[in-house]
Amino acid sequence: MLFIVTLTDLNSCSNPNIEAEVNGQELTYQDFEQQVQDEENLQTMLQGSITDDQKDQIRETVWRTYIANEMVSKEADALGLSVTKEEIQNALSSVNMNALGYYMQMIQQGQMSVAQLPYAAKIMILMSMVGQPTVEGYKQFIKTADQQIAQSQKQNPEMAEAIAKIKRACLYCEKRIPQELLSQKYYTLLECGMSSNPISAQMAFEENNTSYDLEMASIPYSSIEDKDIKFTDNDLKNKYEEIKPLFRINSETRDMKFINVVVTPSTKDQETIMASVKSIEDSLKKVSDAKAVENIMKSSKTDISYNNVFLAKEAFNELSSISSALDSMSIGAVSPATVEPRDRNGIQYVNTFKLVGKKSTPDSMQVCQFAVDSKQLADSLITAVKGGDALNTLAKKYPALIQKYNAQGDTTWIETKYYVNAKAGKDSTANQYDNICQIPAGTTTYYTQTGPDGKTFYVVASVISTKASSDKYNVAIMRTPMKFSTETYNNQRRQLFEFLAKNKTIDAIEKNAPKAGYTIIEQPNLSTTNAMDIRYNIGGEGAKQAFIWAFDEAEAGNVSPVYECGKNNDQLLVVCVDAINEGKYREWDNANVRQTLEMLVKQDKKAEKIMSQTKNVKNFTAAKSVKGAQVQTMPTMSLAQITQSEPALAGVIQRIGKGKFSGAVKGITSIYMVQITNKTTGSATFKQKEAMAADAQNSFGQLFGRDGNTLFRALQNKMKIMDKRYKF
Repeated sequence: MLFIVTLTDLNSCSNPNIEAEVNGQELTYQDFEQQVQDEENLQTMLQGSITDDQKDQIRETVWRTYIANEMVSKEADALGLSVTKEEIQNALSSVNMNALGYYMQMIQQGQMSVAQLPYAAKIMILMSMVGQPTVEGYKQFIKTADQQIAQSQKQNPEMAEAIAKIKRACLYCEKRIPQELLSQKYYTLLECGMSSNPISAQMAFEENNTSYDLEMASIPYSSIEDKDIKFTDNDLKNKYEEIKPLFRINSETRDMKFINVVVTPSTKDQETIMASVKSIEDSLKKVSDAKAVENIMKSSKTDISYNNVFLAKEAFNELSSISSALDSMSIGAVSPATVEPRDRNGIQYVNTFKLVGKKSTPDSMQVCQFAVDSKQLADSLITAVKGGDALNTLAKKYPALIQKYNAQGDTTWIETKYYVNAKAGKDSTANQYDNICQIPAGTTTYYTQTGPDGKTFYVVASVISTKASSDKYNVAIMRTPMKFSTETYNNQRRQLFEFLAKNKTIDAIEKNAPKAGYTIIEQPNLSTTNAMDIRYNIGGEGAKQAFIWAFDEAEAGNVSPVYECGKNNDQLLVVCVDAINEGKYREWDNANVRQTLEMLVKQDKKAEKIMSQTKNVKNFTAAKSVKGAQVQTMPTMSLAQITQSEPALAGVIQRIGKGKFSGAVKGITSIYMVQITNKTTGSATFKQKEAMAADAQNSFGQLFGRDGNTLFRALQNKMKIMDKRYKF
């Protein structure tokens, strides 16, 4: 039996599909990815498209939420806390139109983000997209969503997809509500368990209601040079034992050092790219008709293809330099080649563009449409409509075509914030169009389209009316990233390989990196969880492989091979594993721990030296004459304000009276000597009940952290967490 249990544990630990383990509970890669995808879908539905950086943030948020939920669930279970179905229903019912309005106002004012909304509120926002922001409306939507999707699948696939995404987002939110309510209960219970008493409340009240005017003489520890301070390993060991909890680790960590080379275009690369863009600029200046422009753009290496389409100005909003220039450009004008600032992904573009044309066309059209296979049938239907027949009535005679093309001849409004010129030479028929936007109001005709099978079909259309005309712009854009060449990349890579060949140890790399133009980035005490931030920042498959090497293969003192990585495939990464930290605490002689201990021991010895020099100072006049003393008159401050920066000094000030001298006081950064020149009491009245409540709340914030992070870390220390996300 022991053999079976041990083998099972080994198989569990080595299961390559496990993303993490928390207190023995496994989180599979598939489950984690499903949560990430659900959260991405929710964020997309609530606030539009999301960037790659936002996706990385979502992954991290999902991870932190998972850990927090596991911790709270364990604590809540021990306390007997649970969430009922009735409480879930109440949470949904509480989000009425007034509540939604309040949340939206908070978001608009920047006091809350969409991500911070309660999940019940997120559901109701999603429901407002389908016109049912009520609990009953939500229930009805979930009940009928699959039916709506099936009905829309053929007629309107985009609508079917939208309904499916809304349903998925709603069910995800509903699944999260119980955990959200449980966390609220747990934190509320903790806050209610924090109490005060009349004496503590009185002291806290007086701290805030009593102000002091001070004369201060301070001698910073930095006034004594480090070379004048002597210490031994025993001093470091004693300090280590004194503050050992600071060096606690919850899992094995690594002290790492990195060389991270970001490859950028050389001067030659930049000149080559600029020359190619200017060549297109010159070519665009020499032509005027759209066909010639199209031929030039086809031969270019632009990131934005040219389709001879007129678009509304907002279509160019993401290209701010183009959007802002359109109204001031004359038709046929070409902008000079320009290097743009780096975008949010760190990419720099060079562009030039030509305003090929400008039209004022309707943004909306009221139309009836029905698609058929042949021009003969299209002509026949047009004749019938002009004779007084309704297109939707005629369409009913052709059910097979309705099913095939998903058009029934019904009257509807469509958006046409674009205009497409008819293609010349496609059809000799005078009334032939190839896009509905070309058809004038009051006209019944047809336009042609190409089906998925490559065959042309005919859409009979009656344009009843149009509205909201606006300017549309036909713009040819030559836009290309300012990228490094393969030659530049290979040169940078070769130089890094040569450097590593000459410097094989971490000490040699550290010593010679600055001369070679490399910067060493130190990351002490790096856990697999902390490493994810670095990996996300660098990006790319190579970054993942680098950390798999660092955590699974490397030994202390090892230097990695060069990893090619980066979100834009533009970075070279070398990882040095300086030390491996095992056990519950990092050792005192760990290089980074020792550095911290040396700093603190030096500070203590400097404090002792200054205290010895000032032990006979009996008044402020003498304090001002002490060598190195910095004298200043402090503005009026409450005791609470002083406590925040120098608590030891605040304690002394509270004990001495007006006109009294403090003597030397050891602070965090200096030795202080103060004299109180004035003490004033505010006009506020002590109200015991309110003061006790405020004191309890303040104590809760100090103990658990205003945002709960202190509590989060404390609970995390009690858990066994194996974070294996770096493998995926």
